[in-house]
Amino acid sequence: MDDVIFLSHILEETRVFLSRMALILCIVLCMIGPIQAERVFFSDGTLYNGSLSKDDILKQFEEYTGEGPVIVFHDLICQSCQDAMDYFREFEQIYPEIPIVYYDLHGNTTNKLLFEEYMTIYHQNNLLAPTVFVGPAGIEGNESIRLVFEPFALLYVDNQ
Repeated sequence: MDDVIFLSHILEETRVFLSRMALILCIVLCMIGPIQAERVFFSDGTLYNGSLSKDDILKQFEEYTGEGPVIVFHDLICQSCQDAMDYFREFEQIYPEIPIVYYDLHGNTTNKLLFEEYMTIYHQNNLLAPTVFVGPAGIEGNESIRLVFEPFALLYVDNQ
């Protein structure tokens, strides 16, 4: 009987140990894995989603009175940023007439403060690089950039 109790105790300890190890592994993977942020928004704070019509989007660009280049915030040590920068280099070859200004956030307090100013202007908190500002629109994340940057940049240039 003592052997049965001993074996059940060993099995219970093993189960607890394995569940704790699985939890620790999940936490470690979350800590080392890249944080993916994807967001598209407008200067009035509106988030881009499937419920916005084409007319709503066009109206955002038509009513925007600001001028200036496209602004890109990136970080040299961010892989997602490197992918986005590759995309922007390709874009600039196709549309060299569209001015793009790049700000590296890595170790640059001035650029980080400028990024925070843009977040305030566009009514956003906690944006991550890469983020691009195209007239009235802000685009966060490599996938979102690849999806909407080109049409938004062309709309912005056409409405300046």
